[in-house]
Amino acid sequence: MLSDVGERLAARAGAAPPCVYDVRTDAASLVTSDYAELQRYVQHQTLMRSYQGRYVLLPSAAPSESIVARLQRHYDPREILRLDAMRADLEDLLIAPLVENARNIAAGQDCAAYVSNLVPALKESLPSAFLAFLEQSQSRTHHYRNFLIQSSVDLLAEASASALGVIGEYGEPQSALFRILIDEFGYGTHGKKHSVLFRSTMRGFDLSEEYNTYWALFDTPTLELHNVIHFMFQSPRNLFLQIGFLLYAEASYQRSTEEHFRYLKRFHPGVDAHYFGEHAHIDIHHSAMVADEVVTPLVSKFGPDVGIEIVVGAELTRMAFERSGQHMLEVTTAFEEAVRDGAAEFGMRADLSAPASCTVPSDNATERRALQIGGIGIITDPAAFKRFPLSSVAREI
Repeated sequence: MLSDVGERLAARAGAAPPCVYDVRTDAASLVTSDYAELQRYVQHQTLMRSYQGRYVLLPSAAPSESIVARLQRHYDPREILRLDAMRADLEDLLIAPLVENARNIAAGQDCAAYVSNLVPALKESLPSAFLAFLEQSQSRTHHYRNFLIQSSVDLLAEASASALGVIGEYGEPQSALFRILIDEFGYGTHGKKHSVLFRSTMRGFDLSEEYNTYWALFDTPTLELHNVIHFMFQSPRNLFLQIGFLLYAEASYQRSTEEHFRYLKRFHPGVDAHYFGEHAHIDIHHSAMVADEVVTPLVSKFGPDVGIEIVVGAELTRMAFERSGQHMLEVTTAFEEAVRDGAAEFGMRADLSAPASCTVPSDNATERRALQIGGIGIITDPAAFKRFPLSSVAREI
């Protein structure tokens, strides 16, 4: 099924599509390397393609063909239905076990106590281990560039997923959530839109601003994180999980964005850090709004099972961010070790528009070409890739 839908997606994209309409996956790699980790990667790619079908996308420059014709093909309702037919099964396979883990953690917790302790607990947590590593690394620019690339899957269309959660009619909490949403979209001023601020940071590292440019470099934990977010927001049945996401995300961003703002000001002073500085400020208010104007009235009105579901959403979010962050650190340190061993070099040489074979560390193939690792660099001795985290994905160049 993955191969079949992969072929249909490639046909829908056509030859040399604009990045925003390039809906291909790496299902073709499963023909020769049917490893469990590679299957999981393609499954997450396929699920993300289904979710992205809800986004309104236009390229930054007019394509060579008619934009009307391109939209008709990209949003073909029958092709979208074929892809979406796999969504529930993929969610059961990839996301449902994560929800169950969060549900076990949330069992018996009091929502009010959870909310009141969340910000103090986050303030007492350890600083970012990833940023701490970069501070003592002479190759920090390459690793931070990879961080921006992995983040771009969501942040180049920031708040678009959560926008799906404010349509409909569910009372005063909906209006509070909408006020948060319009903050994210710059109150209608394009230059203040958070995704536009993120683009400015990317330009400081000579990265493309076009949505989906770096699809080929996203690894499995990156896709998992953002599939978890979409799982919550693309179905109204998950309304209270969505609120749990916002509760945790707005609270945690106060700390994490402040750390990134200070890091950029210290080590990359010429880069626009406004994106992180804005979040460190405004998310203090957003966190209070979610707690006071959304969580409290909903639990008061509908009962404690709503509170439990909100905690489940918060814990699901916490664990997804932690897995992604831990993977980022492990890939960073593994690549540094490969460089010290003379088996890797920094830089990006992969042709992101061309099909290429993907591989995972468990692949036993003895003959491989050089491998692109995210936006960090090249593994010149493929044997060194076997020491990377199992959920890593590399692209042959």
